[in-house]
Amino acid sequence: MKTIYFGCDEFSQKILEQILKENLLEIVMVISAPDKPQKRGLKILPTPVKKFAQENNLKVLTPSSLDEEFYKKIKDKDIDLILVVGYGKRIPPFFLNSAKLNLGIHPSLLPQYRGAAPIERALLEGEKETGVTIFKLTEEIDAGPIALQEKVRIDFEDDYFTLFSKLTLKAFKALKEVVSFIKEDKISFSPQKGKVSYAPKIRKEEAKINWHLPAERIYNLIRAFKKWPVAYTFYKKKRIRIFEAKVIEKDTEFLPSQIIGWDKEGIEVATGKGIIKIKKLQPEGKRIMEGISFVCGYRIMKGDKFEERSPNA
Repeated sequence: MKTIYFGCDEFSQKILEQILKENLLEIVMVISAPDKPQKRGLKILPTPVKKFAQENNLKVLTPSSLDEEFYKKIKDKDIDLILVVGYGKRIPPFFLNSAKLNLGIHPSLLPQYRGAAPIERALLEGEKETGVTIFKLTEEIDAGPIALQEKVRIDFEDDYFTLFSKLTLKAFKALKEVVSFIKEDKISFSPQKGKVSYAPKIRKEEAKINWHLPAERIYNLIRAFKKWPVAYTFYKKKRIRIFEAKVIEKDTEFLPSQIIGWDKEGIEVATGKGIIKIKKLQPEGKRIMEGISFVCGYRIMKGDKFEERSPNA
């Protein structure tokens, strides 16, 4: 099945990797975003999909715009399928009409969490369930009729990385099923039903911890943003990034943000309701460390406070 694959992010890269590994589709072309500044130092880097495609000798194009001039390069390719996964841009109708069928894969149970950050938003909201949706592309992003949906349980211990792994596995399994439907001419679509919600792109400032929130809300923020931008607070004018924590459901007389105590497992901090135990953190300019290492190295005292903003801000 001759396929043009549109994608950019790591979720998309993992799906493409499995397609090649199991020879599920014949990828005749990959379309990704242009190289752009990324990470520290703003080094110009390719998208994960482009990098993987080049390493596997796939033809890859990175147009800055999906205009009619670029369309001329693919319109006579006799394409069976356009597959869009984590591309991040609207696909114009004349592209979609160039293939016999077009499909998108989205890591949520559409119409819930349409948009750029469905994995992070589901964790942030404390959802107990999410999933993957394979759907027909339309002019409206993530709004097309559904071919297949598969549910994925979100455990309380899940963070961005563990949920990402669950969703990529489920997405490829679902894609294999849909491909078999196509080959047997049994594919069908049903309209999206239910309340529409959105998952807008994550902003760095969203990762700042408000210690007046309940412990569970803070925990959800920490696990949702574990990859990027990473939850943070301040201690003695230094930014502290928090990577791992747990919720302790008990009352305390300490005020929100105050350090209650510590043990080998981590540092207990009062919140608006309940306690957060910080297990792994990273002081500004330092390596990631265990909570107890931070206590020993920074002369922490009971009653000390984490600050919600830098005193210099």
